[in-house]
Amino acid sequence: MDGTMLAVVEDAGTEAWLDQALQGLGRLEKVTRSDLGRVLRMLEATGASVALVEMTDRDATQSMAVINALSNARPWVTVIAVTRIADQETVLQCMRSGARDCVIVGSDGAELRDRLRRHQLVRPSHWGEELQSKVRNLTMVTAVTPQIDSAFFAQNLAVSMAAQKPGQRILAIDMDARGDTVFHSDSKNNFDLGQLLSSPDTLDETLIDTALEEYRPGLRLLAGGPGSDFLGDRGADLFIALTRLMTMFDHIVLNVGAVSQSAWVRVIGVHVRELLLLANQEVPVVRAARDNIADWRPYLASNTDILVVVDGYEPAVPPKADELGDSVGAEVAATLPMEWKQRLEAINLAQPILESAPKSGYGKAVKALSARLMGNTKAESGKGWLKRA
Repeated sequence: MDGTMLAVVEDAGTEAWLDQALQGLGRLEKVTRSDLGRVLRMLEATGASVALVEMTDRDATQSMAVINALSNARPWVTVIAVTRIADQETVLQCMRSGARDCVIVGSDGAELRDRLRRHQLVRPSHWGEELQSKVRNLTMVTAVTPQIDSAFFAQNLAVSMAAQKPGQRILAIDMDARGDTVFHSDSKNNFDLGQLLSSPDTLDETLIDTALEEYRPGLRLLAGGPGSDFLGDRGADLFIALTRLMTMFDHIVLNVGAVSQSAWVRVIGVHVRELLLLANQEVPVVRAARDNIADWRPYLASNTDILVVVDGYEPAVPPKADELGDSVGAEVAATLPMEWKQRLEAINLAQPILESAPKSGYGKAVKALSARLMGNTKAESGKGWLKRA
């Protein structure tokens, strides 16, 4: 079996058992049943082929409602009831609500995996067609250490990507935004991702056009907002919101920095097309980069590109770029010179370095990388290739 499964669970013990029992069978996304609308949106966002719904005596009616809603909304999805006591009456209730099977918490994991495989052999082909249509156009930017300015890099990358593909719509999200500004820009933060998550049903084209002004032609910026706890239902809301945003923009650049990067990878790793990890040549940082990549791979799609970007690169100092790539187990996609004077001027002017110092080595490296990410075999050239809106 392959694909994503959705678990609608409340109890930590049930969640832990499912994690262990379904290990290696596919990706398991979780949500509670507190908001039925969220559960349905999560099912749509994940494209899950299987939904496992916890059934408890305390909230049996609500559990049945969830099973019924999932079965009616997505009849090609295999809905499985998960109970602690499977008496005949409980099993009959689950089946009447639309569940195709009923499993007991704590039972043999191998048997559960085998039963799920058998169910998937007879699932309608419509599920496979739905899953193939999902959009994946998100570039995640992370840093090994907070001393590396991933926001500066992500801002310049997004500006360059927008310039490379005129007419496309690009969104850059900065989870490290401070105060009322986004990235190192003069764009004010009047609306942020936190506000969006509080009312995900309001997310549409009108909201985007009114709440997020264009920073550069085709490029809009969004701050992350306070708080970075994306566990539980907040993580589900984040997953749903990003799924919607990915259908509204041609590409999304998401800067998550260095503090909560692992939580982000765990929650939305399946969405990530490229993961750009900023590191430098310090040996402890190289080791941390290697460990991060090893930890994150299980949460990323099999075809996600993990690329290393070496910031403040000094070619005369080891390890060299190719050696660094071998050490961390990922390709070094770009090396960025320090050029502190040009960086400082760009930050103080609240401009991308691509505009304040268009001939800088940093800008040229970012431009070359953006050309690769956007599928351009040759970056655009010419005086004035970047112009402010």
